[in-house]
Amino acid sequence: MNFPILLMNAAKASGKPGLWGTFVNFLSSILEEINLITGKIPEPFGGYGLAIILFSILMRLILLPLDLKSRKSNEKMQSIQPEVEAINKKYKNDPDKRNKKTMELYQKYEINPMGGCLPMLLQFPLFFAMVGALNSISNREVARGSIDAFLWIKNIWQPDSPLKALTGQNIGMFGKGFNGLFLLPILAGVTSYYQMKITQPDTGSNANQQMKGFTAIMPIMSVWFCMMYTASFAIYWVTTNVFQIVQQLILKKRTPSAGKEGDRKK
Repeated sequence: MNFPILLMNAAKASGKPGLWGTFVNFLSSILEEINLITGKIPEPFGGYGLAIILFSILMRLILLPLDLKSRKSNEKMQSIQPEVEAINKKYKNDPDKRNKKTMELYQKYEINPMGGCLPMLLQFPLFFAMVGALNSISNREVARGSIDAFLWIKNIWQPDSPLKALTGQNIGMFGKGFNGLFLLPILAGVTSYYQMKITQPDTGSNANQQMKGFTAIMPIMSVWFCMMYTASFAIYWVTTNVFQIVQQLILKKRTPSAGKEGDRKK
């Protein structure tokens, strides 16, 4: 999957009519309504920067039921992982028998093997629609010549970078009128890594080993996205990561570990 191209296509599609464009415009209108409130707070603490944070939190709260469903399904899968590994080892030379026994195991514990993936897949359309909404508002504000400061960023419609002027021109490091300090891309990388680290189950399965490789790549991609796109996008990205980190930490404290759950079932 070429993720950067998907991001750009989602952004371009936001200006087109039809069902998708209508949905993107609906999200844009929600963000604009929030800005009517946050815009009354003086810069650099209010305006669209704060609106994007509140908008991101609102979207994560809407998606929370899907997150909980995915987590519950993944915990069930993790709890029977030792039995799955035993089946794979016992029937390693008989794929048909191995698949049959694995499906019987899923049926025994009433587990849908796709139960953890489907809720996550349903979140992708909303994510890309949100990217389109941010891009639509960003393009409009740039066309108006708007300059919206937020915290250390002089203009959130340009990247948080000391190599960019607040009007978008390339400049030397910390040149005249530099727009940011490159903090958001760094925060995006750190929070992406930590968010994936605490979400990743602690097992020795092959799937988990593959996930560790993705955990190493995703933070680098996060830095790149937030370096290339506007600070408004980076604010959304970092806020979403922080929300998911807090959510995971709270849920881990309130629910028993998958290993203990598996022991009780046995």
